Amino acid sequence: MYSQEITRQHRSAIVIVLDRSGSMQEQICFGQGVMSKAEALSIIANTLIAEIIDRCRRTDGLRHYYDIAAVGYSNNSVEMLLGSEGFQSVIEIDRHRPAERRKAREELLPNGEWAMVEHSYTEWFEPKAEGNTPMYEALLSVRDMVAEWCEQPENRDSFPPVVIHITDGEASDCDHRELIDICNQIKRQATSDGNALLLNVHITANTHLPAIIFPMPDELVGAGRYVQTLADCSSIMPSVFDDEIRKLKGMTATPPFLGMGYNASVIDLLSIINIGSRSVNNLK
Repeated sequence: MYSQEITRQHRSAIVIVLDRSGSMQEQICFGQGVMSKAEALSIIANTLIAEIIDRCRRTDGLRHYYDIAAVGYSNNSVEMLLGSEGFQSVIEIDRHRPAERRKAREELLPNGEWAMVEHSYTEWFEPKAEGNTPMYEALLSVRDMVAEWCEQPENRDSFPPVVIHITDGEASDCDHRELIDICNQIKRQATSDGNALLLNVHITANTHLPAIIFPMPDELVGAGRYVQTLADCSSIMPSVFDDEIRKLKGMTATPPFLGMGYNASVIDLLSIINIGSRSVNNLK
């Protein structure tokens, strides 16, 4: 299980799910600057998409190793951020790559002074932060997308889809029991190589709160209700990820590890995404 190499005949899938509700207007530290959570997550998600495409480049061109979907939710609506069909092949996404944008933001320089610094990046979708948090509706859409992908004959033996869900709060359209139930439905979708993996990440602007990253069971003893809910919503990480998680947590860490992060900073979030989006180490 979770051993299928990713090839053009056995591609895999990654789903990025972004909370774009009004609370994402909160300011956080990102790199050497300060910006809203929505801006930071947009940069992270757009950069991740570009990196996944780059992983698929070979001397003979771009290979169809991945299907990618990005889902955003806010203000009583769910949006497919890379096209109305949901999943798009890396080839199709690259074909519609927008022109590179340059954006200036204020950053702290090594000499201790603040200055406007320009950065270039590809932006498939812009940041957004408004309204409430229809998390259940978004995850319901993700369940259906993942189920349809797994049922396609060409995907039945593939490494299963990885879903990375990033939020800063609680759902406005369901209770804890309903949230756990829809996440369990996502995790039950499967290929012959294993069940879909769901990583849930709670991001915070408060760097003083203790972070929980890929927790072991004993790290959750005495945790509050919301942390326990997030744990119940998340997948147990398969052993193919153990070495990378130990590098993050320390080599004395002992599996099983849960695919979750709580009170995660942007640095923690990047670490979780880097591991979660890797699927397996070898692309053939």
